[in-house]
Amino acid sequence: MYSKFFDNMGPLPHHIHPSDEFGKLTGQNGKPEAYYFPPQVNNHGGDFPYTFFGIAPGTSKETILDCLKNFNKGDNKITNYSQAFRLQPGTGWDVPPGMLHAPGSLCTYEPQKASDIFAMYQSLVNEAIIPDELLWNACPKNRWGDYELLLEMIDWDLNVNPNLMDNHYMEPKPVADPAQMQAAGYQETWICYRSHDYSAKELTVLPGQTVVIRDAAAYGMIMMQGHGKMGAWDIETPSLIRFGQLTHDEYFVSEAAAKAGVKITNTSKSDPIVMLKHFGPKNPDLKID
Repeated sequence: MYSKFFDNMGPLPHHIHPSDEFGKLTGQNGKPEAYYFPPQVNNHGGDFPYTFFGIAPGTSKETILDCLKNFNKGDNKITNYSQAFRLQPGTGWDVPPGMLHAPGSLCTYEPQKASDIFAMYQSLVNEAIIPDELLWNACPKNRWGDYELLLEMIDWDLNVNPNLMDNHYMEPKPVADPAQMQAAGYQETWICYRSHDYSAKELTVLPGQTVVIRDAAAYGMIMMQGHGKMGAWDIETPSLIRFGQLTHDEYFVSEAAAKAGVKITNTSKSDPIVMLKHFGPKNPDLKID
């Protein structure tokens, strides 16, 4: 897996990441992904802080098939048959393969499986015309024009579920008793926790505190706020990064170091340290409900 940030002024097209089954057609892996909207980088919502997920219950397959066949006839209006959810900083969403989604304009931290397979099913978004080759991007060349294949890539039951929030929306979940963590000088929450392919936590170390944090798996981390020390290394959140400059805001923690415990010191008297930690597949600490 890997994680990235994307920060768009407007929405992205309604699109899909096929499953492993369909990824094999082009020699690719399927792509599950998750979103978290860090408050530190979301003081402004952009042009469209809403994301369309899935297909509105009651929509027929024939209706979506017609949208796909109308891709080159102007706006194919596929989001007319979807549901938009307002995005809230400090929360997130899980997006399995086969789910249609049109990410909104909040700055987004995205842990994901290491794949970039996708197909754009919306022909016009924010006055931008989506080229035809992006509709067929996940199909082998000999299947271009096969609209039924595009329809098959949609996990239909997943998309028309009327309770999408119950299954895919993610509020932060404390990793331990909040009062005990507060007394120890930190707070830590699960922020991506609905997939075995990856997971992520948000760790906050309170001002002036030194803590030792243990995890059962290796992880990558990125600083969102504050400065201090992490083991022997300086950590800080730069406000401006110049071209070619090395920074102290991203590190990798090995499994051995994570299990032994990482010592983190917040040298500020007022500013918390906030970091995001992303884990690979089958994190032993992760319990999926």
